[in-house]
Amino acid sequence: MSKFKCILVHTPQLVKNIQDGHIASNVNYCAMGLYSLANELEKEGFNAEIIHLGIEKYLDKKFKLSKYVRDNDIKFVAFSLHWHPQSFDVIESIRILKEQNPNVFVMIGGFTASYFGREILDLFPFVDTVLKGEGEAPIKMLAKKVCLKEVDFSDIPNLFWRKNGSVVLNDKKFVASNEDLDSFEFFDIKKMRNYQSYAKVPFFLDYAFENALERLPMSSQGVCIGRGCEGNCTWCGGGADAMKCVTGRDFVSYRNVENILDEIKMLKKDCGIEVFRFAFDPQPKKREFLIRLLNRIAEEFSGTLKTSFTLNGLPDKVFLDAYSKAFSPDSILAISPEFASEDLRKFHKSFFYTNKELENILVYMEELKIKSELYFAILPCVDEVENVKSETYAKKLKEKYKYIDKYYIIPIIYEPAAPWTMNPEKYGVDFVPKKFIDYYNSSKNVENSFENIDAFLSN
Repeated sequence: MSKFKCILVHTPQLVKNIQDGHIASNVNYCAMGLYSLANELEKEGFNAEIIHLGIEKYLDKKFKLSKYVRDNDIKFVAFSLHWHPQSFDVIESIRILKEQNPNVFVMIGGFTASYFGREILDLFPFVDTVLKGEGEAPIKMLAKKVCLKEVDFSDIPNLFWRKNGSVVLNDKKFVASNEDLDSFEFFDIKKMRNYQSYAKVPFFLDYAFENALERLPMSSQGVCIGRGCEGNCTWCGGGADAMKCVTGRDFVSYRNVENILDEIKMLKKDCGIEVFRFAFDPQPKKREFLIRLLNRIAEEFSGTLKTSFTLNGLPDKVFLDAYSKAFSPDSILAISPEFASEDLRKFHKSFFYTNKELENILVYMEELKIKSELYFAILPCVDEVENVKSETYAKKLKEKYKYIDKYYIIPIIYEPAAPWTMNPEKYGVDFVPKKFIDYYNSSKNVENSFENIDAFLSN
């Protein structure tokens, strides 16, 4: 099976820069599951590689995925459609790929694809299957059947596919257990083509500027800590209800601490990673695992590791004590009050705290000299007066506490599978749930997407 080549593709969203018309991209960070999927394919004996279309196009404006697949005799291509702004570029890349390589098998996975799996297969005949939810076990089974030219996929968990002319979702389900999670490898530099460039990719990448990645001061990499969440913030497409709907997961899993440490050591030593991104805080009232992880990081790195650490809830003093010992002084702890209004925070955010509690913690962070970033939200269903209050409060906090590095006011949009998207009446939202085709049309910016060589050369 080693001759049967598979690739997993991350497709950013292409946009046109308003100021100068340059082609650029958002959604440049890959879903972390791509690495574990690639490694599981390798364990099954397949040759697996991760391709980041943005990086390939940045390094070579003439790069075409359809040609790369043909030249390298690739038989199985898995696209990640995790975030809905990717929708048009993922589908368009697949359309052209299949036109040029009709015998290549194409599947899509990720949260957005999982939520809209049936509609995607109904609308786009060139997509062969959609993998719903967690995919490490199913993707191995699917690739093996494709390799052996089998056409009955009935026994593959989590799979949308066409059976006798109709789209079906198999009854069998796979959700990774704690033991499964510990057995997965979440990073391998050899799996991603041009990883050294990906390690410096920014959130917004302008393809007109040569050497932009090389000029960035720091390389960074997200670290997977676990899966799941106990919260149901109204706007979040990855909370408890969304997770249960999309993946079937109704519990929180954490990776083994020592496995995480080994990964950090490898990323630091072999890949030169300078900033480690953590964004997993599924149980703010039960942070024993995170405390244990931070204590081990402190033991191993003596406070030299630099991080960008995002929390769902307010940190307490125990967490902050462990954090201050684990990470370097130039690290950033991200906290999201979301609103100046406590009433709005209580209604929309699962992990509530008062402004007084927030400021008490900010005082303690000043004492420990912990740098922070604060995130406030602009909701489409909130009166503009409340948005102004939030920005005013954010400015006040920034002036009052010198260790607040920055604050952000972030517009929130309607995410697939978010509580208020699935049940707008319950949350008093005047919203008609979107179909996949709506997200597809709203994310279209560049004709022919990444296969449009002329658009990139004239950029």
